[in-house]
Amino acid sequence: MHNLTFRSDYAHSRDGLRALGGLILDIFGVDIKPLDRLGHDPSVIAFGWWEGENLVANVSLYERRLWLAGQKVKAFGVQSVATRPEWRNVGLFSDLMRRALHYADQRSELVILATGTPALYKPFGFRQIEEMRFVSRHTSRRSPGECRALSLENDDDLTLLNHAFANRAPTSLLASACDHPALFMLKAELTPEIKLLHLPDLNAIVAIKEEASSLFILDIVASSIPTIGDIVSAIDFGGERVEVWLTPDCLSWQPDEGHAFDNGYMVRGPFAPEGQAFMLSDMRI
Repeated sequence: MHNLTFRSDYAHSRDGLRALGGLILDIFGVDIKPLDRLGHDPSVIAFGWWEGENLVANVSLYERRLWLAGQKVKAFGVQSVATRPEWRNVGLFSDLMRRALHYADQRSELVILATGTPALYKPFGFRQIEEMRFVSRHTSRRSPGECRALSLENDDDLTLLNHAFANRAPTSLLASACDHPALFMLKAELTPEIKLLHLPDLNAIVAIKEEASSLFILDIVASSIPTIGDIVSAIDFGGERVEVWLTPDCLSWQPDEGHAFDNGYMVRGPFAPEGQAFMLSDMRI
């Protein structure tokens, strides 16, 4: 590592974001440039090893604001874990994880991440948690309400979204998040099949996908959480199957069935809903 320099001062500088975005694009094929327009999360802190002006390894943290078993919990999320291939297997990943976790442990009992490679994180004390998707095949019909698709390219729609996030209520008291909207926005921007719908009669914004006769409700952003029945009616969904990717305790709705699902989440520290039927929003990259 004698040719490398450790830095943790670059998460919000123009050059630092350019270098971090380049690393994420090269390793994961994910372009975070839209966040320059949509808004970066100001809570992010990055830990990285640099070769001159080139970022070769990174681990980032961001603040997570969770509701868990009826309590507001401040936690940290781990994201943007990446090492360039020519610098792997020399200890950079382990070094940065230790630095990031030391920072997080001084400020919170809980650290959470999502990954497709859990074996990498188990040595750091992370454990996998199982989630549940909730399904109903019998949705009541009401008169359709007003519904409008939002565009992240429209400044007025973006203002509406940010206002909704600033005033959002938790979708669940058992397990939900009220985080900064950056990852929600990026997921919507990079996933064309996701629709963001404004339901003015309900003062709510919902993220959905539709497939054949199924409706997938991915997230709800509102100051007062509406019922699933009201949401489905406002969307004027005519299919027979509704799948909710959120914990349903605040939705005035009883699912017919639940399906265990590995959403890639791992936790380090106390996680009160563990072992219960829950799901955190998947509106993240």
